[in-house]
Amino acid sequence: MRRLPAWIEPWFAAFYLANLVMGTSSILIPLKLDRVLDLGPSHLGLLSSVTSIAAVVGSLVWGHLSDAVHRRKAFVVLSYLIVGISHWGLAMSTSFLGLMLHNAVLSLFWVANASVAVLLVIEGADPRAWESHISALNLSGAIGWLSGLVLGGGVVSTAVGLLTDRIGIQVLLLGLGGTAMLAAGLAGWLLPGTPPRFTDRRFRGIMIAVGNLLLEVWRFNPLHLYHRFSLRRLPALRRETRAFLVASFLAFAGIGFFAVPLALLLSQRLGFSSSTVFFSYVLLHSGIVLAYPFALRRIRRRGNRKVQIGALSVRLVLLVVGGAALWVGTPIPWTATALFLFLIGMTWSFFQLSGVAFASRLAAPENRGLALGTYNAVAGTSTILAGVTSGYVAERFGHQATYIAAAALLLAAVILLAQLRDPPVLAMVERSSGFPLAPRGEQVPPQAEA
Repeated sequence: MRRLPAWIEPWFAAFYLANLVMGTSSILIPLKLDRVLDLGPSHLGLLSSVTSIAAVVGSLVWGHLSDAVHRRKAFVVLSYLIVGISHWGLAMSTSFLGLMLHNAVLSLFWVANASVAVLLVIEGADPRAWESHISALNLSGAIGWLSGLVLGGGVVSTAVGLLTDRIGIQVLLLGLGGTAMLAAGLAGWLLPGTPPRFTDRRFRGIMIAVGNLLLEVWRFNPLHLYHRFSLRRLPALRRETRAFLVASFLAFAGIGFFAVPLALLLSQRLGFSSSTVFFSYVLLHSGIVLAYPFALRRIRRRGNRKVQIGALSVRLVLLVVGGAALWVGTPIPWTATALFLFLIGMTWSFFQLSGVAFASRLAAPENRGLALGTYNAVAGTSTILAGVTSGYVAERFGHQATYIAAAALLLAAVILLAQLRDPPVLAMVERSSGFPLAPRGEQVPPQAEA
């Protein structure tokens, strides 16, 4: 039997299954809100914001707690167990309050897994191979998430055809709870039980690797380095770094204005079936994954700031076109929507990868952990605010208004980014990372970085 590469762990199977569950439920929950509870975008926005708040709280707690008790495995197993129980609760919920509470618990404990999974793959590994291990972990999660979307589309189509919407969605949520329990069992069996090794983590390299394949910003941000965020230390950041964080706040808010109400726009406004909504998201996330290697090459040639501006500008144009189509009110074929979502997904890869790298390059070496933690805090906070606001705007003024608001926020971010200078190129890119972020052949002395 052929051995797996050193950076692929057997317990990635549990991580894959857990992400399959989350990928499916990420669309199934908004569909239950629409098809079963008959609620609109404002309720979805509130649901998203409460979910993000739970993720923020979890991110502040779980990383510290796992270090304090000197254990990692227990947090992953507990996370998957509560994810399973929460899905059973989601299946049986008959009110918006019940749905919101179970989803908040789901988010809170899902972050327990996100807070330690990356640490599991780097502790005890050769530091030169950390990014390879992290990328392999993220790839297994990305494949699991996409598998969940594909599976969800097929199963929902079959279940709804045989049963009612209510019963079909309920049965699928119950099945997802059982799958999460299976993931917990696999994690308990396959995860190593050794105590953690405390290491001096290279925050920039880790966050670049972690940030590559994040699929939904409001579910995966902030991550395990969120506890590096500190309000008292923010003045220590450079003026350019603080300006970039403001631009990132505007950009993430614009992304949230589009992303949070999207499922209900597809279901209610465009009238897509449940399975078509799932496959629309498959195309969006396929664009994310497929664009990743192109984003790396583009960043190497053009630099982080220009790629950031380019990615946000393309998304801005797409949102203006999409908003205009919604405003006119002509029927929009699924093929046009599919192409639109695929291109939107591609812009996310360029934006996310260049953003993480840009945040780390702008900060002085001693403040990189703070800068990256703050970057994640900005992502989480903007998503919380965008959730409630976008839902209200969509319900009161229509989905085209959310597109206009999103485009305006992205335009403000682009204008602010255009005022920044490109940071000094690092003297050396970590060879083991596999992320050639510096322009070819360009080097500066180490002191220029400060």
